[in-house]
Amino acid sequence: MASRAENLGDGLMLRTVRDEDDVERCIAFHTANISASEGAITERLLRFHPEMTWEDFQIVEDTASHEIASTTCLIPWSCRFENVTLRVAMLEMVVTGLSYRKRGLIRRQVERYHGMVAERGYDMSIIQGIPFYYRQFGYAYAVDHFVSDLLPSSRIPDEPGGVRPSFSLRPAALDDVRELSRLYEQANSMLQVTDLRSPEFWQYLLRHAPYPLHMLLGTRDCRPVGYLGLTKMSAKPGLRVNESGVCDYDSGIAALRLLKSQAEGGDIQMAWPRNNLLLRIARGLGTIEGLPYQWLLRITDAAGLLRKLGPVFERRLERSAMAGWSGDLRLNFYREALRLRFEEGSLLAVDPIGFVDTSMGAPDPGDLRIPPDAFLRLFLGYRDLDQLRDAWPDTAFRSELRPLLEVLFPRLEAFFYMRY
Repeated sequence: MASRAENLGDGLMLRTVRDEDDVERCIAFHTANISASEGAITERLLRFHPEMTWEDFQIVEDTASHEIASTTCLIPWSCRFENVTLRVAMLEMVVTGLSYRKRGLIRRQVERYHGMVAERGYDMSIIQGIPFYYRQFGYAYAVDHFVSDLLPSSRIPDEPGGVRPSFSLRPAALDDVRELSRLYEQANSMLQVTDLRSPEFWQYLLRHAPYPLHMLLGTRDCRPVGYLGLTKMSAKPGLRVNESGVCDYDSGIAALRLLKSQAEGGDIQMAWPRNNLLLRIARGLGTIEGLPYQWLLRITDAAGLLRKLGPVFERRLERSAMAGWSGDLRLNFYREALRLRFEEGSLLAVDPIGFVDTSMGAPDPGDLRIPPDAFLRLFLGYRDLDQLRDAWPDTAFRSELRPLLEVLFPRLEAFFYMRY
């Protein structure tokens, strides 16, 4: 499917990138229609991203003029959901030239993209995008997007008098990949849901992405005790900490002092996740908290995803007062329903059971009735049942099963980084 060309009519052909000429034209297309930085991202994705191929990049070509009319692409992710690894596809580079708009080109590409996602076995799709727009394609908001707190550097305490700084920063190098991987995993160990990075992806960030990484060193032995993704503010004095991984409080406060020395009296933007250690130390000094946006996500196959997460549900049951639970749990998404069958705490099956009537007087509407958008937020632990019912009052459940539902679908700490 991915490599097949599709005639869209009016002389337009939908296909994948297939040669260096296509690469050059894609770079020029994004530069002209968005910006030079967008063109640079396109080049990185097509030439250097370790997990992408040209077949992940779609173009709509005007066969008469040899002009690119529109593009999308699929960026492969690998994510950790507690003790299970999920395959997630990111929809990106969604651009249509001005003279080709309002012809449904994005819709045709998104349909093809979703076919690729299903064909290749991805569990979910994710996108940051135009507010509301992607809801029409089955996406819903859940999980905090990139957001940061603001810390005035004047609030960071100086070293006590007479005490020499015991930490330093240096640019990260390719030899640091193993340490970066270790520190990243350690910093994100408090997250139940987050994206994973391969050694090859770390090398890609260091070689090709404009995303400077710095190692935090203890000066006694010069060993890495943390890292910072660090850039300068563009329009005023100050720094942005795009991500961080520090081991302990002493390393964290030392990192903040080093940042203060480089901030030229300006503010320091401290990126989330909200339970990141460096951010929590900064909040203790008095940050101005940012307002998060949210990722848009889409589940490819709800039954398949819940089957894959069987080990997660089984571990949650085992560690709860519901250990050893047996029975059927029916999740009704109003247009379709699933039955989860448990036996002595093990998930034996997840079966689609079609449409289940929820109208007034229906004899057996299901154990949890919940709109798909609300279920996505529940499943990802972004909101609990009571919070969801405020926005989706058509969320309902059998009261006697509330303890079970709270065990199977607890609040989670989730955060997805975006670095490509």
